Amino acid sequence: MKPLTLALLAATPVMAAEQAQVQLLERQVSVEVAPQRTQSQFDETPIWKILEKEGWQAAQQAAANNKTSEKLNTEISYQEALNQLTQAVKTHQNEQARQLLAAHPDWASCQRIQWAWLDLQQEVATGYGPKAKQKFTQILTACPDHGLSTTQKLLGWTRNTNGSDILARYRQSAGYQPEAYNKLAYQLHLTQLGQARLSTADADAAGKQITQLRDAKGAEMLGWQYYRQKQYSQALMWFDQSIQWTRSGSAGTGQPNKKQIEGKILTLQQLGRSEDASRLQQQWASRYPALKKLNAGEGSPQLTKVCKSEPQACLELLYQQPSMTASQYALAGWQWYKLDRPLTAKRAFEQALEAMPGSDKQFQDTQYGYTLALNKAGFEQHAEFLANKLADPQRKMLYAKQRESKAILNAYEQQNYQFVIEHSEAFEDSFGKEVGLTEIKGWAYYNQKQNTKAVETFRKLVEAYPYDERFQDALKTAECAQKKSYKLCY
Repeated sequence: MKPLTLALLAATPVMAAEQAQVQLLERQVSVEVAPQRTQSQFDETPIWKILEKEGWQAAQQAAANNKTSEKLNTEISYQEALNQLTQAVKTHQNEQARQLLAAHPDWASCQRIQWAWLDLQQEVATGYGPKAKQKFTQILTACPDHGLSTTQKLLGWTRNTNGSDILARYRQSAGYQPEAYNKLAYQLHLTQLGQARLSTADADAAGKQITQLRDAKGAEMLGWQYYRQKQYSQALMWFDQSIQWTRSGSAGTGQPNKKQIEGKILTLQQLGRSEDASRLQQQWASRYPALKKLNAGEGSPQLTKVCKSEPQACLELLYQQPSMTASQYALAGWQWYKLDRPLTAKRAFEQALEAMPGSDKQFQDTQYGYTLALNKAGFEQHAEFLANKLADPQRKMLYAKQRESKAILNAYEQQNYQFVIEHSEAFEDSFGKEVGLTEIKGWAYYNQKQNTKAVETFRKLVEAYPYDERFQDALKTAECAQKKSYKLCY
């Protein structure tokens, strides 16, 4: 018998590059296949080898016009469907994925574990709900040899908040491995350190565990946790501890990484120890050139990182500066816009444009932001005038999209439901579907007593997001109105 090695699915990273990652410790997955001869004594061995080395398409061509066995035909069909399902799940083609899975329910087995994994991945695409938990538990129960790999993959496919439940189910399974579990649990803890704002008690507990393990990476991440909470003395202590453990060889390199040095420099700056920060920069600038321009202001990696996902924290860092540059005012404008403060965003963009030459590479992007803020703040005519002057066709299209969505929202607030229905359909034709506007269109149908269309609209949302209670309640309300029997529904 010859093993046919199947390519394993790659799990999505759990966190940003600088954070600790869940390590995949998968074992090789092999399927034992036995080349067989048919009654006509046709030798299939070369085709099995082609399937193994070149894939299902080459094997399918080689098998054409030959009387091959059912086992070979089934394996080729499986490989073809597996490829289609992989692409469907990867590109979020949910309907195609559901059809493929429904056509071959018997393939979700331990022998074809990749199919079972894709089935689980497709299920968690809409949330880690009851069905996903059931499928995960079924794999753990029926396929204990694949329990660890499945757990690792599921941690990569879901939010970190689901990690505790996933690990608890793995711990209760027959394939539970204590050492691997402890490693995954600790890595999950590090993920929370890197992304969540921990309470004092949780931070203290993390510190004890990190100290016990003398984990340099964990100490670094705890340093960043305290830095984000503006507890700079604690942050400095943990950055120093991280560097010390790295140098003592616990991290295996003996040399601190850039993020450790960066954290210490930024913390020293926040503590007012600018001379110490400057000396540390000079000491490490030759090894990490990016540290030369490191400060809490413009160009700071820390500022760039914070401004990607934390607008309020970004603004706090920006307005700590004695003075702001044009690009910093533009950055502030975008953060205020994210916080739904269009008037404040408008003023920030105006300050940026006053100080920014038209030749600046950020000028067009800043003017685009200013146009969006104007429109959202109610200055439609001025916004329309500036939008017509935008040089980038893509930005013009995005502005038109925002303008139309705002008009639909305003019409809904004014109870002009027919306008909402007509313009929502035109919006979808021009820009594609938006979840929020689709929900509003459903309620517009409901308020116009077009209950059948309301049910159809809300049902599509429930199918796409089966664990969103808001859409489930909306569908139930529309169905009750359609039946004209609220007493039976509530």
